[in-house]
Amino acid sequence: MARRPPKTFTRGGMTTGAVEQHLRELGEHVLQAAKAALKEGADMVVKDAKSRCPVYEGHKKENGQVYHWAGAKPGALRDSIQAEPNSKGTVYAISANAKSEDGYLYGQIIEFSPGENNRPFLYPALDANRQAVSDMIQDAIKNAIRRG
Repeated sequence: MARRPPKTFTRGGMTTGAVEQHLRELGEHVLQAAKAALKEGADMVVKDAKSRCPVYEGHKKENGQVYHWAGAKPGALRDSIQAEPNSKGTVYAISANAKSEDGYLYGQIIEFSPGENNRPFLYPALDANRQAVSDMIQDAIKNAIRRG
């Protein structure tokens, strides 16, 4: 039996339920400040991932014409990158869910395949922004606690 591709392609979360409970104990305003900073951080990672994402330009043939794979749309993978919050807004899944005509999530090939197709964009974006996002959330929490 053929193995089916996963329904989504994501790279991790950015917070946990235990942190949410602790922040709520400090005050609802602290939790809301942390959620707003997390959303801002997730948006920052998405923007960076989009800037790193390769855009399929087609294949240039000897005659100079450019050909595209059937159903391939230049920029579809980049445009599919998004951050989706959980129902509480305390965890964000950042994904790139562009699909080929046959329903295959080809972002996985670009992110993880060995050789010439390998052009990671999600992992490097999250890794490059991890500390900045953490600092943003910490600062938001500190400021909310100071304001009371």
